[in-house]
Amino acid sequence: MTRRIVLSGIVLVMVLALTVPALAQAGPNGAGPVNVALDFQWIRQGQVGVVRVNGDGIAEARAVFQERVFYFYPERDGFIGLISASMERDVGAYVMQVWIKYADGTSERVDRSVQVNYGEFGRSEVTISASLMPLLEQDVNQGELDRLSNIFTRFTPERYWDTGFVLPSGNEQIGWFGAYRLYNGTYWYQHTGLDMRMGIGTSVNAAASGRVILSEMLPIRGGYVLIDHGWGIYTGYAHMSERFVVPGEWVRQGDVLGLSGNNGRSSGAHLHWEVIVGGEWVDPLAFLNLNVVTPAD
Repeated sequence: MTRRIVLSGIVLVMVLALTVPALAQAGPNGAGPVNVALDFQWIRQGQVGVVRVNGDGIAEARAVFQERVFYFYPERDGFIGLISASMERDVGAYVMQVWIKYADGTSERVDRSVQVNYGEFGRSEVTISASLMPLLEQDVNQGELDRLSNIFTRFTPERYWDTGFVLPSGNEQIGWFGAYRLYNGTYWYQHTGLDMRMGIGTSVNAAASGRVILSEMLPIRGGYVLIDHGWGIYTGYAHMSERFVVPGEWVRQGDVLGLSGNNGRSSGAHLHWEVIVGGEWVDPLAFLNLNVVTPAD
């Protein structure tokens, strides 16, 4: 549910102002302009930006941003991709390389400068019982992170959702994405999701349609379900007392995945809900506001 925070100096980089919506340049063999359009002027740490590529004869598109590859997917007027800014990387300017392949076999690269701003993360202190202290050790955290990263860094080309994404519960929100948490006055970790107060045995609903990839007990997340929604988007549901779904099962938005609980590294009954895009945890509330979640096609 969390990552170890490595304190480092943050270097501010001055950059040229981004122009929205598009950068145009000639395609190969005079094929006409290629438009790389950003749906944002800048992006915060731990948030998602939408990028669209349009032009004649484009067969494939992908981007490299913060040393990660992001795939693009066909939409009605071109290709669309989601890039996610790591919540742990420094603020500043990063080059996004957009690689475009054409139907005639030629290719080109278009570079854009993307400004990453502060995530405005809070801080809090958390006290857990002595019996849970082993779950604060770095090797335990890294082991669970590696296990999940091997799954959610995969990109599924199909889009499984059809009516957007919603919160898995309307209960009170009590823990915020990206917050720096000091556990038992000793260990700093950063919160990877959104916490909602839920008494043990409350129904946990799927945020959108997709395929269950993981359903098992994990050391830190406890009873955990991970859903692949396609296009590099995953949602995770943690600390569940019961799980009603199994890997490979298809679910629709609103389906009951299981019941909330208080297991794993938890100090009280609640649901921890996390969203992963392009292999990075992102702010669930900001993600819900993206216009890409209800594609017009």
